[in-house]
Amino acid sequence: MDQEIKIKNIMKRRIYLTLSFFVISVLIGCTSGTSDSELNTDIENRGYSNPSRLVSAEWLKTNLEEDNIVIIDVRKAEDYAAGHIPGAVNLLAKTTFQADNENGVKGMLPSGDHIAALLSSAGVKPTDTIIIYDGIKNLWSSRGLWGLDVYGHKDSRLLDGSWAYWSANGYEVSTTTPSIKASGYKFSGQPNKNLIATWEEVLNSVDDPSKIVCDTRGPDEYSGKDVRAAQGGHIPGSKNVNWVVNSSGESEEFLPASELKSIYEGAGIKGDQVVFTLCQTAVRATHTWFVLQELLGYPTVKVYDGSWTEWGNADLPIVTR
Repeated sequence: MDQEIKIKNIMKRRIYLTLSFFVISVLIGCTSGTSDSELNTDIENRGYSNPSRLVSAEWLKTNLEEDNIVIIDVRKAEDYAAGHIPGAVNLLAKTTFQADNENGVKGMLPSGDHIAALLSSAGVKPTDTIIIYDGIKNLWSSRGLWGLDVYGHKDSRLLDGSWAYWSANGYEVSTTTPSIKASGYKFSGQPNKNLIATWEEVLNSVDDPSKIVCDTRGPDEYSGKDVRAAQGGHIPGSKNVNWVVNSSGESEEFLPASELKSIYEGAGIKGDQVVFTLCQTAVRATHTWFVLQELLGYPTVKVYDGSWTEWGNADLPIVTR
């Protein structure tokens, strides 16, 4: 009898210890998950004004299965088909975020209805977090993010390092096209015209020291040696900072804020000025817009959407050197 009682007590203790171990394991599992901040540690440590507009490859890998995250690959269809981030949908940047305007200026931002229809076809909902990537240092991704900001999508971000970093560092690649159900996406509210500059605004800035034009083209375009319109050259008083300096070499990640600040302030482009960015068709211009506004925190940065395609084909002041 005593032996049976001892055996029962031993069994009870074993069951208790097993349950205790299980509960502790569950609690540890619940509390040891990696936070968003930890997954984006490198980005958080670069000193950006708004680091939440960027996500790391590790963050995206961890969040691939989240229902409210939509990944948009804005590369060409053939590049997407050859391999893309799992679950990503393909929307070509040039046809989604550029169009000819009523005056024949190429590459202007299309209507909100045009972009919304394509977002709907990709299954995007207004409450989704959109992660955009491309194959050129986030160049076209920036154009997409800027367009989404203009029309008021609540949460859109860039993948730091874009496709180059993802594909070069062993992350999963898929050739499967996800099944998509149209969402009926609609933008609400009015476009944010504070993000867009007209040629009139840019012209009025020429002799105003509180405003500055940041020309993001290459030096030959800026000087007038490389002519891509009726006239070559640059806007009087503008400063030339080639957009390619915004990111590192092979990894294509954005430079730390301290380095970016040194580049732009060294060129005479400061945060206490209204800054207008331009290039040929306002794609490179949006990359620098992203850097100045989101990473460095410049309060007033506008993209001159007509850019050199409009200015260089009009009767407007031009300097060559």
